[in-house]
Amino acid sequence: MKKVLFLSIACMGFVSFFSSCKKSGTTDTNGSGDSLRISLSASTVELNNFDFVKITVTDKGGNDITSSCNLLLNNNTAISSKYVPTMIGTFSIKATKGTSPSEIKSLTVTSKSASPFTKKILVEDCTGAWCGYCTRVAYALDEYKLTHPNCISIGIHGGNGVDPYKYQYYPTFNSRFNVAGYPTAIINRKTEWSEDPAELDAALLGWAPLGMAINSTVSGTNITGSVKVKFNVTTEKSMKLVIALVENELVAPQVNYYSPQYGAQPYLYGGVSPVNNFVHNGVLRKTSTDLFGDAIPLASQTKNNTYELPFSIPVTGTVYGGSSYTVAPTKCAIVAFVVDGSTGTTTNAGAYNVQYAAVGTSIGFD
Repeated sequence: MKKVLFLSIACMGFVSFFSSCKKSGTTDTNGSGDSLRISLSASTVELNNFDFVKITVTDKGGNDITSSCNLLLNNNTAISSKYVPTMIGTFSIKATKGTSPSEIKSLTVTSKSASPFTKKILVEDCTGAWCGYCTRVAYALDEYKLTHPNCISIGIHGGNGVDPYKYQYYPTFNSRFNVAGYPTAIINRKTEWSEDPAELDAALLGWAPLGMAINSTVSGTNITGSVKVKFNVTTEKSMKLVIALVENELVAPQVNYYSPQYGAQPYLYGGVSPVNNFVHNGVLRKTSTDLFGDAIPLASQTKNNTYELPFSIPVTGTVYGGSSYTVAPTKCAIVAFVVDGSTGTTTNAGAYNVQYAAVGTSIGFD
């Protein structure tokens, strides 16, 4: 009898030990009963079309298996591992691989906060001293900027007529933006301006994802300085920086079709043609970057980070056709703007923000 009792107790102990070993070796600790672990780079994010949430899935061995998993929002919408929210609310995110689901993570999307940067807009006016209709856009822009200083305009002179200020690469610009005739004005490198001030008003109401600071000085025969870009978002959108030199107070005769001799009304600039003392401002001379921008490294595009690009621009240059010029630095300014680097016409978001500073001055983030 004693031997039988001892064996029973021993067997019970063995079963208990075996059961304990089995549980510790196979039970998943993520509460989902599977081997997928999911993590989010943030549990709260703003809806601003830039900030994203990075989703990572690992197996129980800690190996990153994100690329082989399906990621679902609210259990029904497929999303990418770098998810840019499209609506406000609280959402569930999970991963699946085969028939195995992960645990569920919660993501809260809030409305975007006020930007610390002032929104400015860029208007590039494709114009020419020979173009009698171009006075219409020049006049409209001058009138608008009197009460809207955050509208920054650049004159890109070109075309077939006589003009001493033709930008050397104006055909390249016209080709990129489908400029078929003069005048043509483009807002934020995105849309053609219909000359309705309401379009400019709407653009000025946009939200600024970044701000810029400019400093420059005249150093011998060069204008040198740097442009800083400070981000209010973390994004992996393609962004490019353009740094341009413009010259003001250039006086040259301007043909004006809005004069009695041509019958067009209302009469502009005193109704005379040509306007012999016409002042051409914001004339594009050259860029220190590519005309369509130099890429900003993705690693720099993080919230509160500042990216800086130095520049050096000679005071001499060549207009389209080969004639040389020398700018007067005291009449020049640096215009810097960050643009969407995408090439698709439907996806390109245009210019995100713009900054202007006279040569020899510094302007900070505003």
